[in-house]
Amino acid sequence: MKDLYNLPMDRSQIRRKNRSDRTDDDFVPGTMAERIALVWPLTREVASLNPDFNVEQRSQ
Repeated sequence: MKDLYNLPMDRSQIRRKNRSDRTDDDFVPGTMAERIALVWPLTREVASLNPDFNVEQRSQ
């Protein structure tokens, strides 16, 4: 089987974009604050898997 992680990169498909070129993708409706509120419970869940983090503590 071929080692898929050591293949050369096909650079013909790469495009450079600036932050100012960003368009509204409408994947998730809402403001930035509402989007972060959607992701925050998932972030806490993932962080709770690491014993070095206390997800209930406000600042680490």
